[in-house]
Parts: sequence; C-alpha cells; structure tokens
Amino acid sequence: MNSTGWFATLISVLKIVPDIIKIIKALEEAIPEPEQGENKLSIIKATVLAVSEEAAALWPTLEKIIGAIVSIFNVTGTFKKH
Repeated sequence: MNSTGWFATLISVLKIVPDIIKIIKALEEAIPEPEQGENKLSIIKATVLAVSEEAAALWPTLEKIIGAIVSIFNVTGTFKKH
C-alpha cells in the first residue's frame, strides 16, 4: 500500500463506522441472549464477504473495529446483560 493508500482506507473505514454501530445494535436487539457474540460476528462477516472482494479485504480491520465497539458497549452498559 502506498503512502496515501492507507489514508484512503482509513477514510473509507471511518465513513462506515456509524453503519457498523447500527448493525451491531440491531443484532444485539435481534439476538439478545448472552454468549452469542461469535454468532453475531459471523453474521456480519458473512455479509461483508458477500458484498465484494474489496470489502472482504477489509475484514481483518473491520473485525478489530467491531471488537473495540462491542467492548466499549459492554463496559459502558450499552448492552444489558440478560
């Protein structure tokens, strides 16, 4: 990746973070049972991989971002324990 390529990727990822948060919250609402994080992540991954090869290339980055968002939501109580 050239010196501007990483920045373009960063901007692309940052643009979709609000949508990622919406997806995470929708899945939490649809599947509120505890210990379902891996299943929810699998749903997001399957969706991303189905979109395009370019989206699939971003999966490792998206997975880290999703993990960070979910961790913050768990710590702050956004996701209530059932």
